[in-house]
Amino acid sequence: MTKQTINRGSAANDGTGDTLRTAAQKINENFTEVYGLLGRSGGGGQVSFDSTSVVFEGATADAFESRLLLDSEPSADIFHYLPVGASGTLVVDSCQQTLTNKTLNSPIISALRMPDADSSHNYTIVTGALSANRNVTIPSLSSNDTFVLANTTQTLTNKTINGLALNNPTLGGETNKSTFFDSANNELLEFNRVTSAVNYITMSNTATGNSPRIDVDGDDTNVNLELGAKGTGGISFENPIILEKGTDVTTTTAINLNEPLTVFNAGSQISPTIANGTNTGQTKKLINVGAGETRLTPSGASSNIYGVDSGNGYVVIRTGQVHECIWVASETKWFFTDSATFA
Repeated sequence: MTKQTINRGSAANDGTGDTLRTAAQKINENFTEVYGLLGRSGGGGQVSFDSTSVVFEGATADAFESRLLLDSEPSADIFHYLPVGASGTLVVDSCQQTLTNKTLNSPIISALRMPDADSSHNYTIVTGALSANRNVTIPSLSSNDTFVLANTTQTLTNKTINGLALNNPTLGGETNKSTFFDSANNELLEFNRVTSAVNYITMSNTATGNSPRIDVDGDDTNVNLELGAKGTGGISFENPIILEKGTDVTTTTAINLNEPLTVFNAGSQISPTIANGTNTGQTKKLINVGAGETRLTPSGASSNIYGVDSGNGYVVIRTGQVHECIWVASETKWFFTDSATFA
């Protein structure tokens, strides 16, 4: 129905205007239409106004309505614009809704949750407490990629890791083993795990003029470094074998068995002693470069040199002579491998 205007006539009481009944009828019909559009009383409308809000009634009139009102007193003129690009639903802060085609500038998101592929479960992003603001930088991607997570089995490609610490690594998938592979996926280096291990290898680099080292370390005091070949294979050295020595022996003293080579360099006769070895097969090289004769004597109450009596016997090492002896633990003796002179 269009708006009905009451005809007031050309002048007061000239008899040309609407009668009182007709005018009253137009007024009632106009109000009925307004109530029907904006009010509930009599008109059955679902939208009305009260002193503070716009009231929305549901399809069925009952005691519950939705109200549109201001949350506080305005301190300035505020404009709220409704977009006209497409139909849609207003977004409110506490309602579960799906947002489409939204651009968020500097958003602050608490308790972020993302549904999985079939929406049966959620990923919840949990953050820790910070002492200051931190940036999380995502690198520029040349193709699709995947986040790397701590407890998920993943394959990493093109990664440079600084300060890498590996706990119980499995590089190859074998139980109690860790294997490094070459670029052709062939085994390059394998580490075997031993139950309750306490001894291990330390590798050290060095500064200019010094050689890198491989050492044995661990809880035990005396530990061998063992090298083993496979089957009938042996240990092959492509470069000279260098026997380490300490300070030349120039007096009657006990020689150092921790050094594979002992050099005697006295200007007169000396009588150094040799103690028991540690392991069968321990080898000792002896050379006299001094002018004085060296008389290598056993250490202890009984002789520990094969061929030397337990009394005042000794091995004669003259100037320019080199001798080698090997320790045999079952015999508790050093055995000379060459034609040494015994006295």
